[in-house]
Amino acid sequence: MPRTTLRICARFVSLVAALGAASAAPPRYRLEVLPAPSGCQTFAVLHGLDRDDREVGVMSCDEFVTQRAVMWTGDGISELPGFGGPSSIAFGLNAAGAIVGTAETEEIDAGSDHVSRPFILDGAGLRDLGTLGGRLGAALAINPAGTIVGGCQSGTVDPRLGHEPFRACIWDRADLRDAGDLGGPEATAYGVSGRGWIVGASDTAELLPSGRGPVQHAFLHDGRAMRDLGTLGGPFSLALSLNERGDVVGFSLTGEHLANGIAPWHAFLWHDGTLTDLGTLGGTFSEAWDVDDAGEVVGWSSLLGPKASTLSHAVLWRSGRVLDLNDLLEDPQGCVLNEARAIDGRGRILANAGCSGGSRVVLLTPSR
Repeated sequence: MPRTTLRICARFVSLVAALGAASAAPPRYRLEVLPAPSGCQTFAVLHGLDRDDREVGVMSCDEFVTQRAVMWTGDGISELPGFGGPSSIAFGLNAAGAIVGTAETEEIDAGSDHVSRPFILDGAGLRDLGTLGGRLGAALAINPAGTIVGGCQSGTVDPRLGHEPFRACIWDRADLRDAGDLGGPEATAYGVSGRGWIVGASDTAELLPSGRGPVQHAFLHDGRAMRDLGTLGGPFSLALSLNERGDVVGFSLTGEHLANGIAPWHAFLWHDGTLTDLGTLGGTFSEAWDVDDAGEVVGWSSLLGPKASTLSHAVLWRSGRVLDLNDLLEDPQGCVLNEARAIDGRGRILANAGCSGGSRVVLLTPSR
């Protein structure tokens, strides 16, 4: 081969290697602490991030004795209306600006707690979405088309439980229906994709080894049938979110038991029939809360060390690596990222952090 050709090939190989290294390099992030009134703390819950610079979550000004649903926009933070009770939570929103969650009423139930009702807040105002006949419910996610999922009581006592079960509820326009189950009495839907696929967790017909209740597994419902996604070896798994490719994330017991009796759980990614343990930052626990269409996953992991069971950091799982988001900040501004709750199509991440003013919701924007 002529030397000129060899030199060109060598340069080409070097260029490809450089491009590969650049694409594998983790992103860096700019951190923005979302505003909160003095003396108040804020918290992101589930799918509270959209592509139009709006975020929703919870604010508490009395050490979380009560919580109020809030929204952040370019104009700052605003408290959302409720049903008259002391607490409310905003779980998710869509590009049309519709917000879903749960809000307490003034009514007290038999357990001396306020009755919580599922809500939607949109251009038509605040509305109670209703339940399957019971008194309690929560709307946990909404997709661009306005399909809402969550959990609500059935209104009928299940003899296996001795009380009203929560069911995986789907609110689709004026229609409310039960998504079904994996053979057990209770189920809840936590996420819904743009094409209407749903993920969550359901009791199965199998009982725990102790006999104290049913085994619970993560599920994926594609509009035709509910699929059991299995576990990482233990008797429990839960799916929290999915992307438009059908990738599902959540967490599961691993089946292991440590010397102190603790049962570890790890974040998982389900893809095309395979459930993969995403691992941790060295600690015992991790949870995956959201996944974007590129397959990047966010959540949290406990750390290796004496405080491994209590200390957690926000995590990005990317290209097979477990990355501590605290290590990717351009300027942490005195905050420590505890957990990441959502990631959008632009790679922005909504996270909870411990900052000088207490618990704060922060927004991470990729800078490269």
